[in-house]
Amino acid sequence: MVPNETHGRYHHGDLKNALIQAATTVLVEKGAAALSLREVTKVAGVSHAAPYRHFRDKAALLRVLAQGGFERLTAAINTAAESSPHNPEQKLIEAGVAYVRNALQHPEITRLMFAGTVEPRQDHAYLAASAASYEALLDIIREGIEQGSFRQQPPQQLVLVAWASMHGLAMLVVARLLEVDVDDEQALDTLIRSVARNVIYGIVK
Repeated sequence: MVPNETHGRYHHGDLKNALIQAATTVLVEKGAAALSLREVTKVAGVSHAAPYRHFRDKAALLRVLAQGGFERLTAAINTAAESSPHNPEQKLIEAGVAYVRNALQHPEITRLMFAGTVEPRQDHAYLAASAASYEALLDIIREGIEQGSFRQQPPQQLVLVAWASMHGLAMLVVARLLEVDVDDEQALDTLIRSVARNVIYGIVK
């Protein structure tokens, strides 16, 4: 018997959380293309009508998943930056490590976040979450410019270099296209830090 999501095991916010957890399971196991509200209800064990109490459609559910991914990424970057106060160069390196590790831990969510398939539709919570990750890196760059550690250039230009480099590395690691054992934390950290230092110090002689 399908549980009654109103009078059974799901109450108030429990149903929404159960649907998000089920959607995450489907996303991780089958990918975004296979994710549907019908499949999510099957995994969650609720009626087919249940999702519409919280999500207008599949696009709305995907936005919530991507929003959670951005919030997790921002938290990881900020936590990494806090480990090196007053040292923007080291902050940027640690943020790079956190970025790549987050992508490795949540590959399908990361792909969803940056695939260009999520429709913002003036969803202020989603837009704020996605902007926060950018702002977290931008704050590090601004601090480095103010302290004279980074070039006197528009911070938006420098953060683009840092973001693109770390994201590109993250996607290569997730796709297992690099000769590094991702289960070897020391080897992975060495690789990430090497790339991050090259981003900071450049590759010119």
